[in-house]
Amino acid sequence: MTIFTKALTSQKAITKWSLLCAGLLLSVTLVSETASARESQFTRSGTGPLYWSTYEYQYTHNAPMDEIEWKKNIDWIANDYKSYGYDLIVSDGWIEGAQQTNENGYIMSHNDNWKHDWGYWSQYIQNKGMKMGVYYNPLWVTRSAANDPSKTIVGTNYKVKDIANSSDKFNDDLYWVDVTKPGAKEYIQGYVNYFKQLGVPYLRIDFLSWYENGTDKGKKIGVNHGSANYQTALKWMHEAAGDDMELSLVMPHLNNHAAGELPYGDMVRINEDLAHGGWENLSGQRQNWMNGWSQWANPFQGFTGFSDIAGRGSNMILDGDFIRMNTFKTDEERKSIINLFTMAGSPIAITDQHSTIGKTGSFYKNKNMLDLHNQGFVGKPYYRNGNSFSSDPNARDSEKWLGQMPDGSWIVGLFNRSDSSAIRSVDYVKDLGLGGSALTTDMWTGSNLGALTSYSPALDKHASKVVKIKPNSTNATYEAEVATWLGGTHFNNNHTGYKGFGFVDGLGNVGAKIVYAVSVPEDGDYPISYRYANATGSGSTMHVSVADDKGAFVQAARKVTFDHASSWDRWMNRTDQIHLKAGVNLITLERTAADTGAINLDHILLNPNRLGEMNASFLINGDFESGDIDGWNEWHPGNQSAKYGVDAYDVYRGGKKLYFWDTKAYKQSVHQKIYGLTNGTYTVSAWVKETVYGDKPKTVRMEIGSHGGKTVYKNITPSSGYQRIHATVQVSSGQLDVGFYVDSPGLTSLQIDEVSVVKN
Repeated sequence: MTIFTKALTSQKAITKWSLLCAGLLLSVTLVSETASARESQFTRSGTGPLYWSTYEYQYTHNAPMDEIEWKKNIDWIANDYKSYGYDLIVSDGWIEGAQQTNENGYIMSHNDNWKHDWGYWSQYIQNKGMKMGVYYNPLWVTRSAANDPSKTIVGTNYKVKDIANSSDKFNDDLYWVDVTKPGAKEYIQGYVNYFKQLGVPYLRIDFLSWYENGTDKGKKIGVNHGSANYQTALKWMHEAAGDDMELSLVMPHLNNHAAGELPYGDMVRINEDLAHGGWENLSGQRQNWMNGWSQWANPFQGFTGFSDIAGRGSNMILDGDFIRMNTFKTDEERKSIINLFTMAGSPIAITDQHSTIGKTGSFYKNKNMLDLHNQGFVGKPYYRNGNSFSSDPNARDSEKWLGQMPDGSWIVGLFNRSDSSAIRSVDYVKDLGLGGSALTTDMWTGSNLGALTSYSPALDKHASKVVKIKPNSTNATYEAEVATWLGGTHFNNNHTGYKGFGFVDGLGNVGAKIVYAVSVPEDGDYPISYRYANATGSGSTMHVSVADDKGAFVQAARKVTFDHASSWDRWMNRTDQIHLKAGVNLITLERTAADTGAINLDHILLNPNRLGEMNASFLINGDFESGDIDGWNEWHPGNQSAKYGVDAYDVYRGGKKLYFWDTKAYKQSVHQKIYGLTNGTYTVSAWVKETVYGDKPKTVRMEIGSHGGKTVYKNITPSSGYQRIHATVQVSSGQLDVGFYVDSPGLTSLQIDEVSVVKN
């Protein structure tokens, strides 16, 4: 951004705009957030690039960077940072001095004083093993091109002067394209293709709010082109960029929660310019929301406010702008900006220079944090309720971030934005839905903190901690509240009984999706369970598909039916099979026009043992190592409470078992229904232990049904230790229901472990 724009952010303008926002707030927050999203290799990866930008030099000098400094910084990044993954060199603003254009009106370099053109520098950077990105808006026409009648729009006979003139200008040196004019589409798409042909994979497109409605923070600064024309231009850029160029949208108004940008951009700026940098830029300035650019002033608030449109798999990458590491006062502050940007999936954009970085460069190089970024990790802040952050500043906690890796492990970031020391906490059961202790690792140091059930570090002012939490469970649980939400999928916690800190609803809206990134070691079919609620009064359906991280289908979309219950507080489990590819998979549940009803989704549970392996069980959580009955559905009469539990006492194998028990008369069952089985012979087995301390129970048994024949009952008898029970059944219906049932006058204990269904 050029320096003159700073003058527009006067306190008077901000105050005037804030008053206007108050009147618009209600109508804005009521808009349904159902915009589709651009799908590209960049959005599928989840995180922004690691790169270096010219911004700091140009901001501090209020002038474009000269070629000598440009080359020095390229060489410095190649020598000191490329091996850490920083492989992109990007120009920034102060572009008005680039008036020399080719025959189509496209600028030939960053500045006319440069000796070499874009092509030279693109090749120079490629020879260093890196790539070049460019700052430019394809909606701009240079003054020189607009006044030169020889400049012809690529692929047409139209003249550049016919689509732009000085009556509609960005400034005295750059004019705006009129997208309603013949040739405008070819000019804009030609600009994108021009840079692509130069080997540029990244285009940073600035001042979009100025084009859309001609305002900056409520002050009129130009022509109002309208949202329709604005989105037309973005659509043309998106079409030309394809899957080869990353489109970074800068200074957009993000009206209706970025509904106009989501379908067309890969990345979007969510806070004010970096400017002087430091903690004030990261956490200070204006804390409240305003309608229009920039809705949030600092990265903490911006990342938090737009976290619901971020995530791996066809969603927007959130851009917190550049980092000037040398402007922070303490090392804790330097860690915090890397921690926050990594938790949010933001690009890490160095703009320190070879001459200003000093001894602060190591903070860009922490291998554990870079590994999170390179694996596509995108977290979310802790959501306290389903309200929008713009209408309810307490709806989300900007100091507590959580997310999951494809292997199911958790990454938690805790921040202290205050000016005094403070304790920040995460509870593994309440917040993450874990069933017990989990191995915890400090991500900056790699040190093992032990098996914990919670983590509560004391943080100095402006300090932070990021830890990895590895659940001690055979199965991997992926919580919906930290997955990727699209098309109206929405966080909530307005019902009881969910795991973690919430669930998602909105899955009755056509086009609503939720995307999970999961990993498995081998290609094959895997057992999966969906924990959901459905009180619509009838069965609901969704389509489930799988793609790899390159967008290729692994499993085509197929319809899955979810039975209903009497209450949205009643959570059930739907067991199924899913085909996955070795490595990272993107599992998508989508509500299509062909589906019916709606569900709330709590999480999915994945068995990492591939079906078809010897003794691989089709059951989910048959060993109960999750610490609960995930994957199973329980029943008890309405006039009694549930009489089951999962604990670590007297297990057969591993660390957990299921038990039924009460001193008084009770009835209790737990069942799991398996779908998608190949017809044939299956063996169902379990290790059980019945102990009778009172009168003889009426019924204690294993039940096997829904297989296409008569239900099989295997009675269980008392024993001093665990005994294996088993039955062989012929499946002809493609499904199988396995369960356990007790009808006792009281004082009957049934312990259950290692339940298995294996194809013979």
